[in-house]
Amino acid sequence: MKFCSNCLSPISGKDKRAIALIKKEYFKDDRPWYLGYSGGKDSSALLTLVFNALIEIPVHHKEINIIYCDTGVEIPTVSIYVKNTIAALEIESNKFNLPIKFNIVKPKLDDRYFVKVIGRGYPPPTNIFRWCTDRLRINPVKSIINQQEKSTVLLGVRMGESAERDKTIKKYNTNSKYYLNQGTSTKTKIFSPIVNYSLKDIWSTLKHNAFPSSIDHSIIGQIYKDAGNECPVYKETKGTPCGKGRFGCWTCTVVRKDKSVESMITNGHNSLDELFKFRNWLIEFRDNPKYRCTVRRNGDSGRGPITLTGRKIILDKLLYAQQMSNLKLIEDHEIKRIYQLWKVDINNDKYKEA
Repeated sequence: MKFCSNCLSPISGKDKRAIALIKKEYFKDDRPWYLGYSGGKDSSALLTLVFNALIEIPVHHKEINIIYCDTGVEIPTVSIYVKNTIAALEIESNKFNLPIKFNIVKPKLDDRYFVKVIGRGYPPPTNIFRWCTDRLRINPVKSIINQQEKSTVLLGVRMGESAERDKTIKKYNTNSKYYLNQGTSTKTKIFSPIVNYSLKDIWSTLKHNAFPSSIDHSIIGQIYKDAGNECPVYKETKGTPCGKGRFGCWTCTVVRKDKSVESMITNGHNSLDELFKFRNWLIEFRDNPKYRCTVRRNGDSGRGPITLTGRKIILDKLLYAQQMSNLKLIEDHEIKRIYQLWKVDINNDKYKEA
């Protein structure tokens, strides 16, 4: 048995089989591999297994692209952890001469959360109008993957996580239990070596593999204790929001009450307090008819975008939260774009607030 330093038990047989499977699939073809990484337990376990598989391969014929999507509104505590981990993983993978490339992708400027809400007047997302997931999280990842004619996406999806997840896996399953179809696309295959892993298996993988040492199961465990689960980094289904039991966007208004950030504040993440207050204020402000146009952008009557007055109020509140929290919540070039979009509306004869 292979033992790792500072571990309580040997690497499991399930991990050995998963590593062997990854090695076998790696050699099958030249299709580029992309691994969706969020910093959560499942994607971390998957990355751990891939890392160990690559260590055992003497000659590598293709790169593994690790993709993390920085939406710009990730919970800062989690975002900082992920970026620090990626920096350490780059050093460690270079040490082993592994063909791993790390990509931190961001949404297009005009798709950024605050550019949409404050610049264009988009109402913060709801279950009915949940515009955020595609623009902030899915499209940036696809912009990398779709550059290839054909590709394989590695995802840490598992049976038994939830009834909705099980339904999705069964809907898109293939002749191989480790592969899923990506909707109707023939360009992309989804490969999940941990599809039959239990929650216990995931934590065992993180705890009992010596490499990569950059992934610390105790830190991940503390984040989960403080917050909750992670949002997906690649689209699996259109129907499931990432608003329940997650760590993701601190601005999330898909749910009425953000228990994740509230829990993190309770557990000592005091810098998030101003963000939590802003988010709670925003969810009420969103539904205030006083600050919504009564004409839509297409000219039809009905609840339209947030008025310019309303958008200015949101920006002031955001900048106040940024100052009080001492956290960078909005980039300078986003503010510049917001001002540009305000001018567009001011000078547009078709834009009407009433």
